[in-house]
Amino acid sequence: MSNNNRSWDARTYDKVSSNVQLEWGRKLLEKRRWIGNETVMDAGAGSGNLTKILADKVPHGQIYAIDADYNMVQQAKSNLSGCGNVQVIHSSMENVNLRTKVDVIFSNSALHWILDQKSVFSHFWQLLKPNGELLIECGGHGNIESALSIIFKIMLSDQFREHFVNWKQSWYFPKPDETERLLQKARFKDIQVNLSKLTTTFSDHESFANFVKTVIMKAFLGYLPNAKKKDQFVDAFLIEFEHSGGAWSLDFMRLDIFARKF
Repeated sequence: MSNNNRSWDARTYDKVSSNVQLEWGRKLLEKRRWIGNETVMDAGAGSGNLTKILADKVPHGQIYAIDADYNMVQQAKSNLSGCGNVQVIHSSMENVNLRTKVDVIFSNSALHWILDQKSVFSHFWQLLKPNGELLIECGGHGNIESALSIIFKIMLSDQFREHFVNWKQSWYFPKPDETERLLQKARFKDIQVNLSKLTTTFSDHESFANFVKTVIMKAFLGYLPNAKKKDQFVDAFLIEFEHSGGAWSLDFMRLDIFARKF
């Protein structure tokens, strides 16, 4: 299985995330009072559509937009080409090297893709200046639980089982107390970790299907051998989801993480 087969569809993600992740990120950015000259790492910047909003918050600062996915990095470079205060870097957030320490590490809808969160918080502590802050939101315990239960059922069906023999879970949705302990071990202070439920309803079948295929199915479709099989997998999910009585909506569990380095 090539790495490229499990890469993000960055162009489609850029479109489908504009009504969901982008709005979450806007609200997260409003939870901090920005001076305008901060140095910021956007960890898991994706296609860069939220980084562009962040760039306006720190017109006299510097942003390092980090993403581990090549396709996302190329899309971000295109989206952010007009932002002189942004440098896009192709790297995983847990081992990125920056030329300078930062005031804020901002991350929206990305941290749950890092399995070793103990290491990533330790690395974040190293990257921050004294008095630096974490401003993070990601998937938490119970995130998209009903949708995932349907996906797992389809994975185990006769039609698809053979393709997922070597499947490994690529995300981690922690409980608040788990994250709090890891932050304490990494020497952070002023720790606030909160889990909240957020139901997002999509306007129609097509927008729901596009979001599911591009975002939620990312961890599964790369294991399937061709486009036809991938479409069959998505269609099976949509049929099962509709039969389960689900409107075109998803229940997200969002984990807010705030902490400071002293």
